[in-house]
Amino acid sequence: MKMADELEGSVPSGRSRSNESNQARPKPVTAKTAPEKPKRKSEPPTITDDLTGKFLRVGNKLYRTSDDKTPIVRIAGDRLKTSNIDALPDIIRIAKANGWTSIKVGGGDRFKKAAYLAAAAQGLAVENYSPTKVVQAEADRLRTRLTEREKRREGKKAGTKSLPSENELSNLKALSDRFLRQSHAENARDPDLRRAQSLVAQTISIARAKYPDDQAKASKEVEARRQEVAIRIAKGDRIAVIQVRNSQAQRVREITQEQVLQRDGRSR
Repeated sequence: MKMADELEGSVPSGRSRSNESNQARPKPVTAKTAPEKPKRKSEPPTITDDLTGKFLRVGNKLYRTSDDKTPIVRIAGDRLKTSNIDALPDIIRIAKANGWTSIKVGGGDRFKKAAYLAAAAQGLAVENYSPTKVVQAEADRLRTRLTEREKRREGKKAGTKSLPSENELSNLKALSDRFLRQSHAENARDPDLRRAQSLVAQTISIARAKYPDDQAKASKEVEARRQEVAIRIAKGDRIAVIQVRNSQAQRVREITQEQVLQRDGRSR
């Protein structure tokens, strides 16, 4: 694949001629020379730090791994050459990092299409390829996805999560206290605490199956989980809902009912 910077330039052509007399004279027809494109410096592209770990460089040849028999990219002067479609996104990143604004692609239609999609997704033009409307739509979708991914990455680097205010901390503490004060059933019905209670419900199911003959151990494990969840509520941690399977919930109900019957002296 041949890649090149976008070349735009022109030099003035034709000369202004002064009138030798006030009489109108037919102007001689002169051949206009085509403007010459400015020559670009022939500088080999450099490999950016974020791509150094993806390639093994041996001279002007780039390999993925030591098992590769042939290089996936060759650096030839100011050009990058490859026949590997899978390497195109990274090659485009090399081109973009070196200040290239467009590329020229050689090869078959399939290769040119893949190069166009990789380039368009990163904002580079392909000078010698005209996409169909469908290919253009796919390129637009790839560019949107890449932009969103970069935004998420930048958000993680910047640490967008802000610290809660004093008022928010006070509300979270009150919610945590309410979680510990209410029963399991009340928390399960509470719209603000359903997610938190789902974690405890899961622990109840596991603990009772784990200690079927030792209610004290089961209760101790459930209480430890409840205290842990309360701390997470007070910190403002996001809690995902955990669904307890119906079979497990039914088993818990059966165990509870059997224990009630035993206490009442009406064991089956």
